[in-house]
Amino acid sequence: MRKLVCAVAIMVMAISVSHSAYAADVRLSTNRSTQAVVNEVASQKGFFKEQGISVKVFAESSGNASLQAVIGGSADMGVGLHVRVMQVLAKRIPLCVIGMVQYGLTSKILVPVRDKTSKTMADLKGKRLAVQVGSGTYTAWRILLKYANLKEKDFVVKNLKTRLIPATFEAGSIDVAVAWEPYASILVSKGLARVLITNDEWAKIGKIVYPVFLYANCDWVDKNKATTQKFVNAWLKAIKFINTNNKETVDIMAKAYKGWGLTIPRDKVKAGVYTRGYDKLTVDDDVMTDTMNFAQIMYDIKKIKFIPDFKKALRLEFTNKALGK
Repeated sequence: MRKLVCAVAIMVMAISVSHSAYAADVRLSTNRSTQAVVNEVASQKGFFKEQGISVKVFAESSGNASLQAVIGGSADMGVGLHVRVMQVLAKRIPLCVIGMVQYGLTSKILVPVRDKTSKTMADLKGKRLAVQVGSGTYTAWRILLKYANLKEKDFVVKNLKTRLIPATFEAGSIDVAVAWEPYASILVSKGLARVLITNDEWAKIGKIVYPVFLYANCDWVDKNKATTQKFVNAWLKAIKFINTNNKETVDIMAKAYKGWGLTIPRDKVKAGVYTRGYDKLTVDDDVMTDTMNFAQIMYDIKKIKFIPDFKKALRLEFTNKALGK
């Protein structure tokens, strides 16, 4: 009996050591959208491995879930839109912005293919419109309305998770979809919808940059500065790769979507990934201005109680060092 107990104890110790040896240096929470492209490329191309770190990626169902994982401590880093970051900061919750992921609005305004006449948002007044209220796309839509001299009450707004919009649209329960990628492309590829307002048209009207940030748990960063630097080194290498290697990047993201159970034609994967820009390697003045403009809108519509000082959340020393600054 004693020998059996000893044997079991040795096995438990071995398993524990094994798990410790393969424990991730960084736990990254991302979401199942084009925002995951940088970590997918960095992982598949071995950029993290080159830096001598292991990264465990959790692909969440939404950007909010990613944020909650970092805030709650089940993840060390995450990726998300500027609006989500500002919402957290406006709750006086510490969050450190490490650098950029990508930028550019991917969301589109879509109507059923049977709608042959609508051309502008004004043509849709009184229609049933689906949008994920509180999301970055929702705030961008409010900016669009502002420039079009329209108000939210001009529409019958249906608050829906974006991933549920295609099914609801197909069922005929809504007349207008305000959706980001890849869900906008899913609607088009199924022959259910046509694009009324493209992301580029929307961004131009609203003067929108729409950055996605790499953020982190501040305490974790302070305790793991060397690991953070290695992560950022690999991260920036992946962004540069995406900016210059379209075909392989699309292959990697097509594989990722398939793994998440999303069936998207390859041309739509490419369109979704490259509606984003990858030439901003750090937070510049345009990104700062856009972030504060969105914060102002969120404050105006009472989504946040005050406008936080975004500069205090910036921890760009790792990006600067990786860029040789």
